[in-house]
Amino acid sequence: MILVIDIFITLYALLTMAAAIAHLLSKDISITLIVGLFLSAFITLTSLMISSRLLSLDTLLLGISVFTLANGYHLYGRPHWSHHLIRLVVHIAIFVIALMTW
Repeated sequence: MILVIDIFITLYALLTMAAAIAHLLSKDISITLIVGLFLSAFITLTSLMISSRLLSLDTLLLGISVFTLANGYHLYGRPHWSHHLIRLVVHIAIFVIALMTW
């Protein structure tokens, strides 16, 4: 089960990195927010491989959430709450399943 959680966290972080790179093609971007989002996903992967799953989950929940919220506010003048609610549900599901495996 731990391997499944690690794979899920890895896929989620890689998809977030891909979304950050795809945002570079947009004309109205904030380089700071895109770099922050990419680095949050990268730190999530790095901490999962090197340090601990708890640090990886903290980075996933805090870093990626904050940067996607700020990016939505920058691009559209307000965050898309339905998008962030779905993201929050996925983050909480990952966190709860990971805690159950410890």
